[in-house]
Amino acid sequence: MSAKKQKIGIAFLAMLTTALLASTCFATEGETVKLQGIVSVLRDANDVIISVQLAADKDIYDVVLDAKGLDLGENMEGQKVEVEGVVSKKDDQKWLKVLTFKEVEEEEK
Repeated sequence: MSAKKQKIGIAFLAMLTTALLASTCFATEGETVKLQGIVSVLRDANDVIISVQLAADKDIYDVVLDAKGLDLGENMEGQKVEVEGVVSKKDDQKWLKVLTFKEVEEEEK
């Protein structure tokens, strides 16, 4: 196996493991909320999403990278959105498991 393929495989396994652990750890904790904020995405050198965050008011939420979380990152990067999801806290980090999301239309003044 080439070094490049091996690195891609390791990155994929790390992301998958993180997503599965986060999904199982946070799926039943927390409360359902609606938040509005800006979506930011961090990608690796192969353009694979490795982190999605929602900046809402004064808080930053790390998004659980399950199917909905990845969908949010792929389709709403840099956009203002309204997200309904489950918020959990692990150590000092706030995690958001996305249930639904939609783009927020800017009001004309």
